Amino acid sequence: MSHNKKKFPECRHCGDGAQTFRYLKSIYLFDIDRAREMIMDGREAIELEPDDVKYSIDDCRIYPEHLDHVETKYPGIIAYYWYPLPDGTVLKGTLLIDGHHRAARCLRDGLPFFVQILTEDESMEIMLKSPDIEKILADLRTQQSPTSELVAAT
Repeated sequence: MSHNKKKFPECRHCGDGAQTFRYLKSIYLFDIDRAREMIMDGREAIELEPDDVKYSIDDCRIYPEHLDHVETKYPGIIAYYWYPLPDGTVLKGTLLIDGHHRAARCLRDGLPFFVQILTEDESMEIMLKSPDIEKILADLRTQQSPTSELVAAT
């Protein structure tokens, strides 16, 4: 899956190096290249509702000059993430980690936007950085900490 790498060398947003996604001012860092490998297993792509697409891109930096040449045929990728609260509760949410410009183009052009969803284990595997990840993983595995579910629209 090439995602425009080197296809538009004049576009400063068409990268050719390792791809990651940062969230909450780099508190989280996701390995997009590994996530793309994982979704190549033939899993189903699901269509997001336009309101969910809009929500997924509202807080992202979108470069209008990049939109016209992104390939909308590739689905985005949604991952889980966990956020520890001071009281020990761990909130679980979902997040679009790949495909923000494709989503923006689909929304702009009135096209459907599809995503593939990583499992919780896959999401943990591609999460390169997160707050207290070792504690979160230990708590999730041993069920010692209460876990609430925060399901963000994606």
